[in-house]
Amino acid sequence: MNDLATLRPDHTLELPAEIAAYFQPSDRFIIWMDGDTLLLKRLAPSPLDKVEQAPNNEALSLDEINEIVHEVRRQRVTK
Repeated sequence: MNDLATLRPDHTLELPAEIAAYFQPSDRFIIWMDGDTLLLKRLAPSPLDKVEQAPNNEALSLDEINEIVHEVRRQRVTK
C-alpha cells in the first residue's frame, strides 16, 4: 500500500484514512529515521494500564485481575 502522509503546520502527521483506520487516536508510536526513511512502530498498550486507571477506592475483581495476568503472559509469549 502506497499513499501520502501530510505534515501539518502544527507538526502533526496526518495519515491516509486507510492506514489511520487501523489505529486509535490514543495510540502511541516509536519513531526513528533511517536515512531519508521515517519508521513508525505502534506501542502495544500494557494490560497493566487497566490497573493504573482503576479508581483508588474500587478493587479490581478476580476476573479482571485474571484477564490482565493472561494478557501479560500472551504478550510475553508473542515477543
